[in-house]
Amino acid sequence: MTTSRLPKGEGSVYQRQSDGKWCASVTLPSGRRKVVYGATEREAMQKRRKLLDEIEQGRPVPLGRTPTLAAYLTQWLDARIAGDVEAGHLDETTADSYRQMVEGHILETDIAKVKINELSTDDIRAWQRQRLKTTSKRGRPFSPRTVGMAQATLRRALNDAVADRRLGENVAKYVKLPKGQSKPAEPPTKDALTKVYAEMVADPLRVLWLTMLAFGPRRGEALAMRWSLTDLDAGTTSLRTQIRRVRGEKDPETGKRRGRLVEKDLKTAESRATLSLPPTLVDLLRQHRRHQVADRLTAKVWADPDLVFTTSIGTALEPRNVNRAWSALCARAGVEGFRLHDLRHLAASLAREAGADTKEVQAMLRHTRHSTTADIYVHVFEEARRGTADRMDTVLRKLGGM
Repeated sequence: MTTSRLPKGEGSVYQRQSDGKWCASVTLPSGRRKVVYGATEREAMQKRRKLLDEIEQGRPVPLGRTPTLAAYLTQWLDARIAGDVEAGHLDETTADSYRQMVEGHILETDIAKVKINELSTDDIRAWQRQRLKTTSKRGRPFSPRTVGMAQATLRRALNDAVADRRLGENVAKYVKLPKGQSKPAEPPTKDALTKVYAEMVADPLRVLWLTMLAFGPRRGEALAMRWSLTDLDAGTTSLRTQIRRVRGEKDPETGKRRGRLVEKDLKTAESRATLSLPPTLVDLLRQHRRHQVADRLTAKVWADPDLVFTTSIGTALEPRNVNRAWSALCARAGVEGFRLHDLRHLAASLAREAGADTKEVQAMLRHTRHSTTADIYVHVFEEARRGTADRMDTVLRKLGGM
């Protein structure tokens, strides 16, 4: 065994005969020894120097075997994040997003094999470049926004490792998020909207589609609408929650995660708002409620009588099935590239075209910030909200009415 002498009290450096690796040991302030390894004596000495610097700066030095990034992230999701959700410190949908980012963008890449204490900014930049070139299942490279979300998840995980004294420093915080914007989708034309609108008339979900077009709620918000929060006489509805799908625990037989629907409170005060409804939509909702009551009387079971939009047994609509139904409707209309979320954008455009000012549109969409709004904190009074609803009613009637 080859050994290099170091000053007394500073540990030792030696080459292991079993595999030829160089080992450098350092005596910690606690009196315990920490060993780092390298393929060469120089590499082992560099790691030793880094360890000594961390000790001098008062940073925590993890003991025991250091996990790879893959092992750490798996444990982080299953223990730290799951614990935060159970304690109420973290929203379940946020935890689900973390898991999607880790499993979809990190665990199967080269960086996952690196030990967390050996991660460098170069490793993270190389991973970032590789992800931006990787093609998704849709046949397009991952967008800077998606890669940025995965990188932000990695940064959060390593921050927790530092806080838990398992890592001395989080190098991910020194790597900038990728720049650039995804190419925006082309907005649907009026001709496309007219064709799709014509198909809505006979569609089973026509009231849902028109609701999303009339005042621009997000899909999850529309699916969570409740009769107890909707006053058809006053022509208003209050949005308080959203319905989303989250992935559950892995099935031990298939290895797949079983998803489930959850109803969560909307995050911001602006999102939790009472909105005025166009009279055309109010009439449709009255008809819809009468039909729903009739269906409940003949159904053997009805899960939730308060939900506005439900399945044939009164359960919440599955968001993915709603997307599929919308795609099928657009296909029947002969229209391509018309996303369900485009109804929200169209609601804003049509209201603006009908004469609503930017503040009214901002109030309708419940944006906390709006790039085209000079004064985002100006309160919009009931008259302004009512005016927006009346203008949207005119637009809907011009499109063909129902």
